[in-house]
Amino acid sequence: MVRATSPEEVSAAVRFATAHSIPLTARGGGHSTSGASSCEGGMVVDLSRMRRVSVDAAARTVTFEGGCVFGDVDSALAVHGLATVGGVYNQTGVAGLILGGGHGFLTARHGLSIDNLLSVQMVLADGSTVEASDAANPDLFWAVRGAGALFGIVTRFTSRAHPQGHVWGGALVFTLDKVPQLVAFANEFHSRGATDHNYALIFGCAPEEYTTPVATAGLFYNGPAAEGEQFFAPLLALDRVGGETGVLPYPTANTLFSPHFEGPGRRLMGSCSILMPLDAAVMAEAGRRFLDFTTSRRGMGKSLLIVEFFPTAAIRATPHDATAFANRGEHYLAIVVITYDDAAYDDEVRVFKRELADYLITACGYHGKTRNAAAGDRARFYVNLEHEGLSPEDAFGDHVDRLRELKQRLDPNNVFHKWHSVIRKSDTSTGS
Repeated sequence: MVRATSPEEVSAAVRFATAHSIPLTARGGGHSTSGASSCEGGMVVDLSRMRRVSVDAAARTVTFEGGCVFGDVDSALAVHGLATVGGVYNQTGVAGLILGGGHGFLTARHGLSIDNLLSVQMVLADGSTVEASDAANPDLFWAVRGAGALFGIVTRFTSRAHPQGHVWGGALVFTLDKVPQLVAFANEFHSRGATDHNYALIFGCAPEEYTTPVATAGLFYNGPAAEGEQFFAPLLALDRVGGETGVLPYPTANTLFSPHFEGPGRRLMGSCSILMPLDAAVMAEAGRRFLDFTTSRRGMGKSLLIVEFFPTAAIRATPHDATAFANRGEHYLAIVVITYDDAAYDDEVRVFKRELADYLITACGYHGKTRNAAAGDRARFYVNLEHEGLSPEDAFGDHVDRLRELKQRLDPNNVFHKWHSVIRKSDTSTGS
């Protein structure tokens, strides 16, 4: 492992690895569960010592290094009453999240993380350090926004920042018999066409002891408490077994999932896109399958099945061909997070994740459907959450040909190969 402290050290590491035919990858915040930031028998360029953040409050921009986690960025911006689009967990590494798109609580208002990205500094496969933006290396900047891990190691990001006050939200915990009402609210939430607030339906275990199966409603209202309470009134009126809501600083909202992600252990994540409206029986069955699996095996109590209802109007406002990201349709994400300790469960967990995703895709996803999809957008998965390599088309839709041309020009030996690839498996002319 090379613990770099500067772009120059990253460049030296890449040049050394390529000169000696050493497999190579990069580690940013270290949140990945796909294995893309590890390299058995090879070199890991670790950016965790590169965590500087600077804010230009007048210009409303923030510049941060590739080893940052979003908590670093949230904290620096909050001092100025600003925020940028990150994830929903503040210990997520900035690089992995941004380069694959970047969904978060502020996506409803400002789009994806890549839609707020102004420029990057990155080290390419030949060891050169370049800037990429709309003005400098625009083809590379197009590719970085959605497929960045295929082209190099980003050492610095500059993104737009936006005025951001406190939010209202929290989590309400219900017994499983309330799932029909929670799904009904999801359908009503979608039909309202809200463009600024978020809702999530979560299956898991009660956080007090992580053994009792429950359904949780995650609420996020980007505005005053009174308005938030009115907006989510149908849920607040339901009998519940726990949880609370209140006014939160925006950075605090990004800590709500922390208990499920912190600590040692193994973790696998996956995703699929779902279409509205949802059938309550389908969602109850998905929850049952998930909870039956996780509660019947030891050490899986912190696992979650999350359906994120994060409005997509701001995502869809950016044209499909403006970036390499291929997931801009009118759909939401179902996310599987399985945490456990025993490596003996590895194969079972992988199989179950695939089976659950297949069930959801068949029942309420893009199973042979094109409605609500952007042109050229297959949109069955969110690339940042997939632990297994997707087919090029499933990962990048109709952007594959353009990405292959750029890959051949900028990384012909496929040095950066640890993520979803645009290289056909049958093509033996490229590197591993």
